[in-house]
Amino acid sequence: PDSAMIRSFATEPTHSETIRTDFAAPGHVAAMVLKSSENPSERLVLFDDPSLSNNYTAILQHRINIQTERGNLERVKDLQVHGAASGKEVIEAQTRLANEEAAIIADEATLKLAGFDPEELRHARPNTILVVCEIPENQFGMITKGLPCILNFTSFPNERFPGRIDNVNDYVDNTTRQIKLRISVPNPDGRLKAGMFATVAFGVTEGNFMTVSRDAVVTVQGRDYVFVKTAPLVIERRAVQLGQQRGGRIVVLSGLKENEPVTVVNTMQLKGLSFGY
Repeated sequence: PDSAMIRSFATEPTHSETIRTDFAAPGHVAAMVLKSSENPSERLVLFDDPSLSNNYTAILQHRINIQTERGNLERVKDLQVHGAASGKEVIEAQTRLANEEAAIIADEATLKLAGFDPEELRHARPNTILVVCEIPENQFGMITKGLPCILNFTSFPNERFPGRIDNVNDYVDNTTRQIKLRISVPNPDGRLKAGMFATVAFGVTEGNFMTVSRDAVVTVQGRDYVFVKTAPLVIERRAVQLGQQRGGRIVVLSGLKENEPVTVVNTMQLKGLSFGY
């Protein structure tokens, strides 16, 4: 409320520095791929999000409908040539085909925004799980399709599972500045289930990372926060995604910008003021 009180919350600016760190990101099992018992050539994909299941099912149905409507259009055109069908019937057949082609585009776009390529799903290896995770935009240069990684699942804390990056999304989220990755992990015994949480490690890298003092970070209910001075008498609570700790500093993967003043003194008091305890 006043300048005397605000001085007790000393700040220091965030800054980037070149360090070596074990780059990791949180992820979750977004889908399981199984072989269809009814049609072995197709893949049964179990999503943790029911709406994505609806999208994928709709895409498969649209594919069937498109094949049917293309055949029907060719048949009507042939009938028109021989005087057995009118131009109106040809237009109606073309319209039905165009409607199906437009509908499948919309459903494919929804899946791709969630990190899935419909065509790759149709040919995915059975008994595989698909993990989706997000990485900060500033780490994108180190990540490529085909890169191996190691996953540690909350349900199996003492085990490590090998995976490989199958897809890197084509867009950056405007709000979080994160990019989605899709990682395939063999699951021959079926222990890994859709919806499970994991940490994905991409190995030791050297790069330009933003860091803050460990005294700046507070944790509440599993989430990490810092307090940023945004005006002379205003301190704002900010959720952050953290990386590895190196000495007295912690890598910040997202949530802060360069040179923002972060409180490093009396942060526990700010925690109490902000959260009410």
